Amino acid sequence: MKRRWLQGVFFVLSVLLIAVLPVGATKKPTRKLVHASGPITALAMDGPRVVYSTDSNGVYVWNLRSGVRSRVADTSPSYYPLIGQVAIAGQRVAWIKRTVEGNSEETNEDLYTASSSGRGAKELAHAYRVHEFGLDGLKRWDGDWIGGLAGSGKLLVVSRWTTRPTPGGPSFEEIVSGSLSIISPAGGRLHPLVTGVQSVVSSSVDAGRVAVLRHDGTVAIYSGAGALQRQITPSSAQEIAMGGGRLVVLTQTKRLEVYGPGNGKLVHSWPVKTKAAPAQLGHLQVYGRIALVSIGRSSRRSVRILDLRTGTWIPLPQHPRSFWNDATVGSLGIVYAANSYKNYGGHHPSGTLVFLSTARVLAAIARGHL
Repeated sequence: MKRRWLQGVFFVLSVLLIAVLPVGATKKPTRKLVHASGPITALAMDGPRVVYSTDSNGVYVWNLRSGVRSRVADTSPSYYPLIGQVAIAGQRVAWIKRTVEGNSEETNEDLYTASSSGRGAKELAHAYRVHEFGLDGLKRWDGDWIGGLAGSGKLLVVSRWTTRPTPGGPSFEEIVSGSLSIISPAGGRLHPLVTGVQSVVSSSVDAGRVAVLRHDGTVAIYSGAGALQRQITPSSAQEIAMGGGRLVVLTQTKRLEVYGPGNGKLVHSWPVKTKAAPAQLGHLQVYGRIALVSIGRSSRRSVRILDLRTGTWIPLPQHPRSFWNDATVGSLGIVYAANSYKNYGGHHPSGTLVFLSTARVLAAIARGHL
């Protein structure tokens, strides 16, 4: 009898507790904000973690679930932002620091990796190139590159390649060597997966696969072990992105072609309706039904959210933007930077990360605005 009486008391208390909770208190938040130490330069997302860099060249990780932020790399103020590429895979982070000096645009690139808490930070690779005039009076790149930084799950990858001038050729430079490498979890070392001029440049990682946009315009899908799983030939290709079981190609005719990366079949082809030239489109990001694409190349560029199932789109709120990827999409939703560059009247340059859940984004697309 006493046991039944206690069970009744606990039941009544549970009902009362639910009754006094505010409406929606048990729901997951659909919008979150976090203020950064300065304008945000680049960001990337994997699961609940967001890695981002600031214009003072610090690297940080924000956990959307716990709200905890950690500093991965200390700031190193400069005349311009140096970290334009970041990537995250689980609890591992990587970033590329680039400096450019002189009339010949002497460029140094350094690849770093660390845990999401900042432990074990180390430099993995270095590249150097120059932009020099040839005998024909035209400038061409000569040297090494690091790029194509991407990550998801347990896979963190990067591309490295070398270009040489080709005076009188069909292009200013040609790729003479290249490699697609994995940043290994143990010891943070580079292990080549694929080598050769057709192995670059990597773009996205999804479900243990790597998408590479080759210089001949084809798209290669590699396994995490380096096996070629699929080759896709789109109508044309300016950028690619893969995530949530979809591969999307931004074509040179201002369309988004949606493919199944497993079978390589074209599922949809959506126009990007804009008067801007094709070269003004870019910063493509994809996960599941949602794609992000930018229009314009300046700090005033706009970002559109596209539903890849229906072809409908809405704009992100307009903010001054960096010249790199400052908006991304993942399994939980989208994260974008809201920057301010005012430096007068008591105001200082600042940046805010805004998270919108997938449910909130799809609902906004359905009603036509955020």
